[in-house]
Amino acid sequence: MTTLGGLEGSYRRLLRWYPSSYRTRHEEEILGVLMDSAQPGQRRPGARESVDLLWSALKIRIRMTLRGADSQHWQAALALVGVLLPLLMLLLKLTLFLDRGAQYGFGTPADLLIGAYGEPGSYARSFQLNPHSVALTGNVSDALTAGPLPALILAVLVCLGLRRAAAAFAAFVPIAFLGITLINGYTLLAAPRKDVTLYAYGLEALILLAAPGTARGWRVLRWQPSALLAAATVAAGIAMNGGLWPLLHGPLAVPTSRLARFLLRERFASLPHGFVDRLLGIGTGGWGAWLLYQGTLVAIIAAALVIMLVSSPVNRRALFLLAIPFALGAGIYLCSLISPPPPASAGNALAALPLLLIFLAAVAVSLGHRHRARPDVPGRPAAPGGT
Repeated sequence: MTTLGGLEGSYRRLLRWYPSSYRTRHEEEILGVLMDSAQPGQRRPGARESVDLLWSALKIRIRMTLRGADSQHWQAALALVGVLLPLLMLLLKLTLFLDRGAQYGFGTPADLLIGAYGEPGSYARSFQLNPHSVALTGNVSDALTAGPLPALILAVLVCLGLRRAAAAFAAFVPIAFLGITLINGYTLLAAPRKDVTLYAYGLEALILLAAPGTARGWRVLRWQPSALLAAATVAAGIAMNGGLWPLLHGPLAVPTSRLARFLLRERFASLPHGFVDRLLGIGTGGWGAWLLYQGTLVAIIAAALVIMLVSSPVNRRALFLLAIPFALGAGIYLCSLISPPPPASAGNALAALPLLLIFLAAVAVSLGHRHRARPDVPGRPAAPGGT
């Protein structure tokens, strides 16, 4: 009796991973099947059985989230972000290309393909300064993350409504980059901007599998969120390259009034430096120059995001989805500031973990859609919504 009680308690603890509404309807039935199939004298669930239950719970949670009472807003947001995200990635690279190219030169097509915007001759120099194999793998990895070609291919596939092909390509980009990086011993923790790009591709693959509405292609786009996010993306691209200063080539005017001098010299001089300066990209011109040349762009981005937040439930959910890669990248950036830095293997594992979780969720969603009419585990009730 003690053995049965311990085994039943272990099964009940595993079943807590299922949604509460699902447990209310099916817990006793599942528990009865599990107990009937248990071996005599068995004290705890086997490892395979535990993983099987947890995997089934993950699929059911995702499916119930997508089919919940609020699913219409989420489905619309997923479909919108699924089409808009690759377009915004392409727009950001185009902004960087035009901004840096206008200042420093556009370079050759090979420089453009590896994302060396405003760095003419970078592709050729990489082979002059490094062995051929090192230069080749470095250029391929740069082309996957910084170059415009993957974003362009993904945007074309998505806009044409080729959902599965787009999802496969979106998953291929980070997997190929991780393979090249780990084989050659590079570190992921030192490049949070690349990590954000990888997370964006992974999120795109997940969204394309979770939102069948993306098969409509460009027709799911809505003008208000598209215009707002496009403006924020262009502003972010310009801000990443020194803001408006390189474009305007105008010196910061010296304040004449006492009030202006007080604000610029006293108030801003008392603000913390070091980490905040690095985070916001404050250069030698101080806070005054930053407010004029980059603060304006930050204000544009902030205004666009605030309008997105207050405009509609779909826009709020779309903004939440778009923030996921940046939130993950911010965590990686904070980890990169640890002194002394963690070992390369630990840093790579930390940076790759979000991608692994995203891909696991994508697999769960794909299997959930594929086997919607079949039981999640043989001999147990089907998932909610199954027939």
